[in-house]
Amino acid sequence: MRRGAPLLAAALALALPTASPAGEPAPPRTGAQVSGPPADADAAAAYFTDTELIDQDGRPRRFYTDLLRGRKVLIHFVFTSCKGACPTMTANLARVQALLGKRAGKEIAILTITVDPVNDTPKVLKQFAAKFNAGDGWRFLTGTPQNVEKVLGRLGGLTKKPEEHTSTLLIGDTKTGMWLKTTATERPETIVHLVDHINDAP
Repeated sequence: MRRGAPLLAAALALALPTASPAGEPAPPRTGAQVSGPPADADAAAAYFTDTELIDQDGRPRRFYTDLLRGRKVLIHFVFTSCKGACPTMTANLARVQALLGKRAGKEIAILTITVDPVNDTPKVLKQFAAKFNAGDGWRFLTGTPQNVEKVLGRLGGLTKKPEEHTSTLLIGDTKTGMWLKTTATERPETIVHLVDHINDAP
C-alpha cells in the first residue's frame, strides 16, 4: 500500500524528538528507533519540505532534495557561540567523519543546523567548521529565521533559546524511511555502527 504524506507526517511528528534542554536525560545510548516501515519518497519530500537553507559556503540548499534524498544522514543542532556542549558534540562528529572515511560526503551526509540563525551566518559557520576539519559532505546550515525554524520544527530541534537546544543526534536512511536517535556525544564507533545497521530488523 502506498504511504501518503499525511501518514508520514503523523508518524514523524510522533516519532522525532521534541526540543529539550541539553541537560535533560539523554536518549538510550544504543540508539532508539523512531520511525516505522519505509516511507513513500513523495511523502518524505512533503514532510521534510524543500525549505531553503544556506550552507557554510553561502550556497542555497533545498532541505529534502539537496541534503536528505537518497542517502543516509546524521543531523544535530548547535550554535557557534556555545561554550557548553556544542564544541564537544561537533568534535565528536569529526571523529565519526574520520571513521566513515570516503563514505562521508557520498552515501552519508552530516548536517549541522544552527539554532541561532541571526548570528550564525555562513561566514561564521565556515570558521566554526574549519575548527573541526569538516570535510566534504558535512554541511553547516543556516538561513532566514523563518526557514531555519521550519526545518527545526520538522526535526524536533526547535527551541525558544539557543542554549536550550537538544543534544540529540538523528540518524536516518531516506531510502528506507528508517530513523534512529541517540546523543551527539555517543562513542564515534557506536554512531558508525548505528549508521551501518539502521535497517537491521529489531
